Amino acid sequence: MNKNLIIFFGFFIAAVLPSCENKVGRFVAPKAVVNVCDSIKYSAHIKPIILANCAFPGCHVAGFSSGDFTTYAGLNSKITNGKFKARVIDANPGPMPASGQLSKPKLDSIKCWLDRGAPND
Repeated sequence: MNKNLIIFFGFFIAAVLPSCENKVGRFVAPKAVVNVCDSIKYSAHIKPIILANCAFPGCHVAGFSSGDFTTYAGLNSKITNGKFKARVIDANPGPMPASGQLSKPKLDSIKCWLDRGAPND
């Protein structure tokens, strides 16, 4: 009986000991959350969209009755009174540019920039 008990405990210890190792892995720091909107800049992202889609001959250039979007100051006057967001983002009373609403990525960039206060950066 003692011999069987010793054999049993021998197998038990042989089975349990290998599972008692330290399995602490390498620490991996979580990646920082980056707000994409924080990277949208007027000069690098918004101005090229405006110049290509809004401020070309016959539309939103110097002397145009609905505003000059070739400069930040001219564009900002329409941002401040809410008309830019109403037309470009909300398409109210109709979409701008007149050629058709901008692509979703362009609209998202403009919306991010507007939500940040439309800084001149």
